Amino acid sequence: MHSHLTRHVFRQIVYNAIYSESFCWCRPISSHRQQTGRCFPSSTVPARTLFGFSRQPTRKQKPPDFDPGLKEMLQLCQALAKHERPPARATLIHAFTSFILDKQENERVAVEDSQIGLLLTTFRYLQDTQDEGGGLGLSVGEMVNAMTLLTGTGVRRAIETTNTVSLAKSLFEEVNRKEEMGRDYRQQGLNTLIEVLASKKRPVEARDLLEEYWKEDPSSIDRRQWINVILGFAKVDEQEQMINTIETMERHGIPFDSQAHQYIVEFYASNRNVDMTKKWYDYGVTNGLTPTQRTLRRVLGVCIYNNELEWGEPLLRSLVDGESSNTKDSKAYWRLILQWAAAKGKSVEELDRLLSVMVEKTQEQGLAVQPDVGLINSLIAFAAFKDDPYTAERYLTLGRKWGLEPDSKTLLLQLEYRVNSGDLDGARAAYDELRGRELETDADLKFINKLIVALCKQKPMKYGSIMELVDDLNERKARLGPETVSSLALVHLQRGELHDLIDLLNTHAYRFEANKRLSICNDLIQFCFDRSILTARVWDAYNIIRQTFREMDLETRTRMMSEFFERGRSDMATHVFGHIRHLDSPDIKPTIETYVLVFEGIAKAADVESLALVHNMLKLDATIEPDTRLYNALMLAYLGCGDPRQALMFWDDIIHSREGPTYSSIQIALRACEEAPFGERQARDIWSRLKRFDIRVTREIYAAYVGALAGQALFDECVELIDNAEKEAGVAPDLLMLGSFHNALPSAKQEAMKQWAAEAYPAVWAELQKLSKRNKMSSSGNFLNGIVYNINTDIRA
Repeated sequence: MHSHLTRHVFRQIVYNAIYSESFCWCRPISSHRQQTGRCFPSSTVPARTLFGFSRQPTRKQKPPDFDPGLKEMLQLCQALAKHERPPARATLIHAFTSFILDKQENERVAVEDSQIGLLLTTFRYLQDTQDEGGGLGLSVGEMVNAMTLLTGTGVRRAIETTNTVSLAKSLFEEVNRKEEMGRDYRQQGLNTLIEVLASKKRPVEARDLLEEYWKEDPSSIDRRQWINVILGFAKVDEQEQMINTIETMERHGIPFDSQAHQYIVEFYASNRNVDMTKKWYDYGVTNGLTPTQRTLRRVLGVCIYNNELEWGEPLLRSLVDGESSNTKDSKAYWRLILQWAAAKGKSVEELDRLLSVMVEKTQEQGLAVQPDVGLINSLIAFAAFKDDPYTAERYLTLGRKWGLEPDSKTLLLQLEYRVNSGDLDGARAAYDELRGRELETDADLKFINKLIVALCKQKPMKYGSIMELVDDLNERKARLGPETVSSLALVHLQRGELHDLIDLLNTHAYRFEANKRLSICNDLIQFCFDRSILTARVWDAYNIIRQTFREMDLETRTRMMSEFFERGRSDMATHVFGHIRHLDSPDIKPTIETYVLVFEGIAKAADVESLALVHNMLKLDATIEPDTRLYNALMLAYLGCGDPRQALMFWDDIIHSREGPTYSSIQIALRACEEAPFGERQARDIWSRLKRFDIRVTREIYAAYVGALAGQALFDECVELIDNAEKEAGVAPDLLMLGSFHNALPSAKQEAMKQWAAEAYPAVWAELQKLSKRNKMSSSGNFLNGIVYNINTDIRA
C-alpha cells in the first residue's frame, strides 16, 4: 500500500523536527504580524544532536531560472522605469549577445515577444549611450546574427509582431550604416529584414523594400524573397495583392513557375484552408503550370483530411495514371492510396487486401518494394485525426501482421490518441515504451505535457506517476507548458509542498510570455478562493504568488485582500493592502476604492490595530484626495472599532466638503450617534438639517434616527417617531424600525419596549421575534445584559 506521507513529512522525520501544517496562525495578532513577508515555513535553527552532529542543512530554494542575459536586460528595463542607474554597458552588451547565442543553439525553444521587447530596449539603450569614438559595442556579425534569430521558428510562434519588426529595422539601420562591413553582411541583413517584414504581417513594406533594392542590384536579393512576400500577403488574406506581387515578379523577369506554385499551395494546405488550397491549385493549372508531384500529394492530403474526396477524385486518377511507375510504386504513393481508401470508409481487412495487391503488382514489375512502418503510421495518424482510437489500435495490429514493429513515430502517435481519448494508463504505457527510443525532435513534449495535466486532474491522483514524468522531463532539460506548470503547482499546493512549488515556479514561470504567466497566476489565485482550503495554506500560496508574479494587477490583489476579510483574517488582509501600498509599480497603487474596501473590511472585523495601521498609510499617501465615500468608509471603520466620537469627526469633514453627504453618510452618522456619548444632540442636528433642506427621508435613515435616540434611552421620543413614521416619512413601522429601536435601547428598557410593541404593532413584533438573536455587547466588546435581534443593518460606504 502506498504511503500517504509527503516529502515534507519525510524531511521533518529525517531532520528530527516537529511536523506542522505550514505554520500556525492560531497566535495573537502581534506575534505573526512580523512574519508575513516570508512565503514558506521558516527553517529551524541548527542545533547539536545527541551524538554531537548538527542537523542536515536546510534545503535551499532554487533561484529564478532566467535565460542567459535575460536578467540583466530586465534590470535595465526596471532601472529605466524607476529612473535608477542601469547596469554597465559592458554587462548589457554581454547580455544581448549571450541571449542571441543561446537561442540560436536551442532553436526548438520559443522566443517570446516580451523577450524580443527586452532585446529592443537594450539595443536602443546601447545606441543612445554609445560614445562617439567607442561605437555601439556590437560587431556587424553579432547584429546580423540577431536579425537571423528573428526569422527562426521560435519567434514565429510569438503572438505580437511589433517588437520583432522594430528590432529588425533598428538592427538593419545600424548594419547599413557601417561602410566597412562588406557586401555579404549587407545582403544577409537585407534579406533577413524582408523575410521578417513579410512573416510579421508587413508584406507591403517587405515588397516595397524588395523592389527598391531589386532595381539597384538584383544579385543582392535572394529570389525566394518574392515567395516570402507572396506568402506574407497570404497570411493577412490579401488575395489581390498576392496576384499583383506575382505580376510584379514577372515584370522583373522572374517567372511564376511550378515551384512557386507549390510553395503557395503548401502554405494553405498546412493551414488546412481547403477553399484557398483549391483556389490556388486551380490558379496554377489555369495559367498553364504542371503541378509538381509534391503539390498533388499535399492537395490530396487536404482532400483526405477534410472530406473533399469528390473534388480530389480526378487528381487521384491523374496521379495513378501517370507514366512514371516510380511515382506509383513509391512509399509516398502507397500512403496516399491507403489513406484515401480509409477516408472512403474501407475496413481494416479491406486495407489489408489492398496492401497485398499493391505488393503483388510491384513484384510483377520486378520491383522489390515492401511496406514499411511509415504506411501504418499514416493510417494511425488519420485515425487519430478522426478521434478514432479503436481503429488506430487495429491499424497497429495490422502492422504487426505484416511484421512491422512500431517505431518512435508509431509510439508518439499512440501517445497522442490515447491522451486525447482519456486512456491515461494506455498513454503511460506508450510513454514507457517511447522512453527508450531516440527522437529527432521534441515532438513528444506536447503530449507528455497533456498527459501530466490529465494525470493531475485524475481522481484518485497518482502522484508517483506524475513526478516520474516530471523528473524525466527535468533530466532532458525540457520546458514545461504553462498549463502543466499550473496543474503541478496546484498539486504541490494541495499537498502542502511549498518548497517544491517555489522550485517549480522559479524554474519555469520566468520563461513564459506575460499572458501565459497571467494564466498560471490566475489558476493559483483561484485556489486561494476555495473556502475548503485552510487559511494558513492560502496565506502561504498568496505569498508565493505575490513574490513570483510581481506584475499581478490591482484588481486581483484587491480580491485577495477581500478574501482574507471574508475568512475572518483582517490582519492578513491588512498585510495584503500593505503589499499593494509598498509596490514600486506606478500602475499598481491603492485607489480610493481600495481604501474604501479595506476600511469596510476592518469595520466588520472590528480590528483596531489594522485600522490604525491603514489610516496612517492613508495620511502618508499623497496620491489620494479623500472624498465623501472614503470619509464614509472611515466612519464605518471607527464605528465598527468602538470609536463613535472619531467617526462623527469625519461627519464634520463631510458636511464642510464641497461634495457633501450622501444617504450612506447620513445613515452611518446616525448609527454613530447611537453609540456616542450625548449622541442625541448630533442626531437632532442631522435631523433638523434634513427637514430644513427638504431632503427625502428613506426607510433606512428613519430607522437609524430612531436607533440614535434609542441608544440614548429616549424611549418616549422613539415611540412618538414610530407612531408618526407614515406621516413624517411615508413609511410604515416595519422590522427594521422596531428592530433598531429594540437593539439600541439599554437592556433595562428592553422589557418595556417589548410590551409596547406587542400591543401597538403585534404583527411586526411577532415577525421580529422569529428572527435569531444574540447577546448584546458594548462597543469595547464586553457582554451586556439584554439581547439584540439579527436584523440587516449593513451599510456600504
